[in-house]
Amino acid sequence: MISVERLIDEHARIMARSDALLRAGSSATPTMLRTMIVGLDAEIAAHLATEDIEVYPHLLAKGDMAQREAAEIAMGDFDRLAGDWRAYVNDWTADEIGADRELFIESSKQMLSALAARVRIENEILFPLALSCGTVTLRESYARMIAA
Repeated sequence: MISVERLIDEHARIMARSDALLRAGSSATPTMLRTMIVGLDAEIAAHLATEDIEVYPHLLAKGDMAQREAAEIAMGDFDRLAGDWRAYVNDWTADEIGADRELFIESSKQMLSALAARVRIENEILFPLALSCGTVTLRESYARMIAA
């Protein structure tokens, strides 16, 4: 079992990397920006793997009808966002960033804004639903006790 505490902490790290990327957009080298994208992508991939194993399947199985519907809608929306994220990561190589910095900055603002919206939805709606149906625990210390 995983904790809401851990999931929100992971979100905070993702958002910190996202904010750093936006701040660096106009001043960092294209190679550094690409490195930041790759690092953010790795952090997101690890987090999504955890959610896909520990949160959503259990929420779909254990939640009541309204909770399952909310999870299904969110998962559909998140699948579209994941596709957009993959395109962003694949499209913005160091060469592409160097070729059109302004378009990179605008694209990053849009993509990272959508990512921030997903984080808010999970933190404010989906994680509390998962907590209420026993899919996750509140504190990481309790999740570790259960696992031991």
